[in-house]
Amino acid sequence: MEVLQTLKPFESIWNFVLLLLVSYPILGAFAWFMGVICYQTVYRHRHTKFYELAPKDQPFITIMIPAHNEEVMIAHTIDYLMNSLNYTNFEVLVTDDGSTDETPQILAELQKKYANLRVITIEKN
Repeated sequence: MEVLQTLKPFESIWNFVLLLLVSYPILGAFAWFMGVICYQTVYRHRHTKFYELAPKDQPFITIMIPAHNEEVMIAHTIDYLMNSLNYTNFEVLVTDDGSTDETPQILAELQKKYANLRVITIEKN
């Protein structure tokens, strides 16, 4: 009798493991099915055709970039934004948060190159 009482907790753990093994594939299949339904519902109405706005109709936007010790990537990021966007009426605002590397010098050089680049320098991070 005493042995049966000591095995009782193991029996409930075993029952829980069996419940997981049986219910996991069923619940997983249900989750996949619901995902398919949601995907089809949401993406059926997505826009796939976009039209270009004339430069006079484009609203002015500001692209904000926070930077702290970004000397490795900041020039590449700014060059990409200035040359690869399909938009003309914008400015890029870089907030330099107290960089201690060459980021301020790189930004100063890029400001000479691009008229729509603005830089705000915060002295102390």
